[in-house]
Formats: sequence, structure tokens, C-alpha cells
Amino acid sequence: MIGLSELGTRLKEARIAKGYSLEDLQDLTKIQKRYLAGIEEGNHSMMPGPFYARAFIKQYAESVGLNADELLEQHKSEVPVPVKEELKKPLAPSTPSRRQTFAKSSSRGVGEVMPKVIVALFIVLILGVSWYFYKSLDTNDTAEEVPEETAGVPYEEPAEEETPPPAEEKPAEAPAEEKPEEPKEPEAAIKVKGTQGETTTYEWSGPAKRELTIKASGASWVSATDQAQKELLAPARTMQPNESEKIDVSSASQVRIRLGASPNVQLAVNGKPIEYSQDLITQNIVIQFTAAE
Repeated sequence: MIGLSELGTRLKEARIAKGYSLEDLQDLTKIQKRYLAGIEEGNHSMMPGPFYARAFIKQYAESVGLNADELLEQHKSEVPVPVKEELKKPLAPSTPSRRQTFAKSSSRGVGEVMPKVIVALFIVLILGVSWYFYKSLDTNDTAEEVPEETAGVPYEEPAEEETPPPAEEKPAEAPAEEKPEEPKEPEAAIKVKGTQGETTTYEWSGPAKRELTIKASGASWVSATDQAQKELLAPARTMQPNESEKIDVSSASQVRIRLGASPNVQLAVNGKPIEYSQDLITQNIVIQFTAAE
């Protein structure tokens, strides 16, 4: 592959014109000095991969005041291109076996017979209930007939029952005082405030105690700073697959996250995920915090 000598020369000249040393550019871009030197020398084989080579070149160009997209377009034959994996073809559905076919036909036969069985049971149930009520009525009529042994017996009035004294009324209990309800925790909400280039700004409102979660599903370069450009992820680095960081951002009014491979990184605040509104590989996510109403 052709080296990056011409592209590296343009970037180096722009850096010198800005008065930056490699150390200054390292502090500005958070890219290691050896990678910056490799870009200027055209040695992209030392990069973590073709994707990172493009991302680092783009950051380098933006930091020295060059148009990164135009520069990459002019030198696209010199810049390594990430290779996308082909999707695996779905397997053809398997042919059902004779046992499965027999099971399906058997279940179909049972399904056809079952409604007839249910109707027959329902009819038997109605006949049983009718017979039960008929026997109950016949028993009641027999019980109402006066037996012959009671004929001629003089009638005696039943003795008067003594009326019990009225029960003393108990004083009504005072209603229990209702405890005041505790204030509920405000619900978290996040929405896109606007986009500009590679930067998307979000507005987040919710509890005063906030925790930012950064979880990598694949290799990606990540940095996080607050409104005063203070590093929150120490150090800014390439996070590896299944690596995660939790950062307390309760005292921050704004957080800026720089992602080198945004599809490989999931962001969340208090467990509420941040959905990317731009389908970009390299992008900036700015979250502005406000108190919930």
C-alpha cells in the first residue's frame, strides 16, 4: 500500500505553521505521540487498525485547522479503508421428519374431536343440574306435610323470650393521622438539543445525583471532560471489549464525550441510555444537565 508521505507532509507543515509540537498536539487531541509521528511519517501499520488510522488523521487535521473531509477525499487512495464483514446467509429451513408430520396430523384430529366432546359434557352437566333441582323441590314438598303423630296435640304458645339489655355504646375512635407523603424522586428525561458537524448536544433533566456509564462492546478510543475541560476518564484511552467505566457527574453542569468508534460504545446516565441521533463513526456527545421541574 502507498505510504502516507504526502498526506503526512501536509499535516506536519500545518502543525508547524500553528506552532505546535508533537507534545502539544498530543495534549490537544488525546492521541499518543507515537501515533501522531506515525501519521506524519506515513507509517499507518503501527495503528490499532485502518479505522483508527482514519479517525486519528481526521482529528489531527481538525486540530491544525485543515478541512478533514476534504483532505481525506483528496488522499483517499492513501488512506486505509476499514473492511466490513459480510453478513452470514441464513440457513435453509429443515424438512420436517415423518414423526413431526404424524404428530401434526394427530394433533389436528384431536382438535377436530375436542369441540364435540365439550358439547356432550355440557349437555350432561345441564341434565345433572336439572335433576338435582327436581329432587330438591320434591324433598321440600314432603317436609311441609304434617305428620299423623301430631294430630290432636293441643297447641302451646311459645314462651316469650327475654329481651337482652341494650349493649353499651363504645366511644368512637379518633381517626388515625395520615402521614405526609414523601417527595418522589424526579423522573429522568433526555432529548436532543441540536447537532453541529460531528457534535450532538443533549439536554438531560432528572435527579441531582447523576452517574455516567461508559460500556464498550468493541475497541474504541474514548475521552470524557466536564465544562472546565477537566478529564473525567483518567486516562483517555482505547477501551477494550466488555470494559466499562462509571463516573459520578453530580457536580458537573456539562459532559463532553469524544468517541473514536461510536457503534462500539454505549452511554447511559442513571441507567437511561443515550441514543445516538447521528450515524457517525467518530463523533462528540455533549450532555447538558438541568434540574427537573
